[in-house]
Amino acid sequence: MLDKNKFLGRMVMAGFSQRSLAKATGISKNTINSKVNGHGCFDTDQIDLICNALGISSGAEKAEIFLAEPSQNRDKPAS
Repeated sequence: MLDKNKFLGRMVMAGFSQRSLAKATGISKNTINSKVNGHGCFDTDQIDLICNALGISSGAEKAEIFLAEPSQNRDKPAS
């Protein structure tokens, strides 16, 4: 599951908005927005494109952002 705060922080640090990241990666803005908001996960090709655009090369940083543990309160499924 995506760590939304780390993802958005890294995106802003790299000087991107969701719109400009979409343009740089070829991933639609709607897809980025949807996945950032918890509706699905980025696939490995999308993760590679995003990491290249954001200058993320560390496997550990990729894992922290894209393989985050779900929060017990925020990310539990609706009953």
